[in-house]
Amino acid sequence: MLALRAAIAQSRVREPLQGLPHLPADTSDLIIPEQVYDGSIADLSESAANSLLKKQLAGQETMTLEWADHRVAVFNSRKVRRQIAVTGVGFSVACGRGPVAGQAQGASRSLQDLNLEAIVERARGYHASGPVEDLGDSPVVLVLSPEATASVCDLLNRVAFSAVAYYDGSSFLREHLGVQVFDRSFSLRDDGTSELGLAFPFDLEGTAKRPVDLISSGTPKTPALDQRQAALLGLPPTAHAIAGNDARAENLFVLPGMSTHTELLDSVVDGVWIGTIDRVECFEPSRVQIRATARGVRQIRSGRLAHALPDLIWEDSLLRAFSSLVGIGAETVISRNQEGFLGGTSAPSLAISGVTNLRSI
Repeated sequence: MLALRAAIAQSRVREPLQGLPHLPADTSDLIIPEQVYDGSIADLSESAANSLLKKQLAGQETMTLEWADHRVAVFNSRKVRRQIAVTGVGFSVACGRGPVAGQAQGASRSLQDLNLEAIVERARGYHASGPVEDLGDSPVVLVLSPEATASVCDLLNRVAFSAVAYYDGSSFLREHLGVQVFDRSFSLRDDGTSELGLAFPFDLEGTAKRPVDLISSGTPKTPALDQRQAALLGLPPTAHAIAGNDARAENLFVLPGMSTHTELLDSVVDGVWIGTIDRVECFEPSRVQIRATARGVRQIRSGRLAHALPDLIWEDSLLRAFSSLVGIGAETVISRNQEGFLGGTSAPSLAISGVTNLRSI
């Protein structure tokens, strides 16, 4: 009741939003995947979670398990009524410490589908032995792990494909909607109905979700739009309403390629591997110019992960980077988004050529 009273008070002191007051109500049936709620997650206790982790733990390893049980209800004045219970679990592991550490993560709606053992084995496979060596100066082929790909695509989604970014003109989509600006191998889809990601079947104005291609074969197709924003801009709505008069895709899929992890590294021969990315920021939205901290960095030598490199600062334009792809992996990893339970990003590894602006921290 307090939240409702606060919303009513704000509505009385602010000017009404521009737009059409009479928007259609979505009464279509929801496509609800079978696995959006797992009772074993809802019943998970701290002691049971500790027992799960102890079974996996070995040596200098750090593991984190996070889980959530949510009920979401959307009721609005257009007589839309949507309710759902969802669970979610996220797992991350670091094998070793500092630059030599191998890191991996995963997320699922189901505890059984999370596959803790596979995530731990990936982290151990990324762990490096021996000294940390220096980075060279020449341009390199940069290979992003699935987790790193998810991080930069989440940023791309927020600064370029959100309704606010498109409406205020900061998004590059204003100039490039319907124009191929990325490599033809790069496609980004949103699908809240797919069990292959962290499914969530409706947006926060109750509209049923459906598959939406944000980027198809390198060509941006649409920003994320709720019904009001779509009416104002003269574009089709995409069922991506979130709070705060914005819309954003929450169930992203970077479509995978055909190369296994080994095949992708073999095709690169020599380059640099990034295990995880954090502190990623965009300081020029019109070109999606980013600065990020890269960790778990490895030299790629003769198609294999070799010695560790120090943590790096990577600066690049995602318009340039995603138009310079030389390979896309077949294996995908699911990472939760910042909101946690609403969705996440399923992503493979990406190999990017001509990267020049890497420097040690």
